[in-house]
Amino acid sequence: MKTIQADLISLKEASKMTPYSAEYLGLLIRKEKLEGYKINGKWFTTESDMKKYLQRAAEHSYEHQQNINVKIPAAEIKQAKITIRWVLVLVAVILFFGLFIWKIKDDQRNANIRDKYRLTEDEDGNITLYADDPSQVKSVKVMKKE
Repeated sequence: MKTIQADLISLKEASKMTPYSAEYLGLLIRKEKLEGYKINGKWFTTESDMKKYLQRAAEHSYEHQQNINVKIPAAEIKQAKITIRWVLVLVAVILFFGLFIWKIKDDQRNANIRDKYRLTEDEDGNITLYADDPSQVKSVKVMKKE
């Protein structure tokens, strides 16, 4: 531990060597991705451990970039486009039938209201409201015809 203690640097010092903040380096240590040592409640690491982590991070980044650069055959891209197109068609069909069913139910509701209440107007302009159960009529609002 004595040889390690001589090489220890604070995370603040280590952050100056890297593009990472001291808080992020502490998180890396807690996740055991970076070697670190806690002394009197503060985290420390070594310059060599920082170099090892940066090397691993660079290698991982290179491998990831290589995976991204994999060529996808045109047939697979075309298949994906067809799949997206069919998904859009399916969504449109579902929306159409949803609106269609909603319209039918709305018409049925309006028909029920027309059956329940009936208005008539005589030649003098008097309007009569007929209801199956007059006790259900709470109020009648009279408005000027436009």
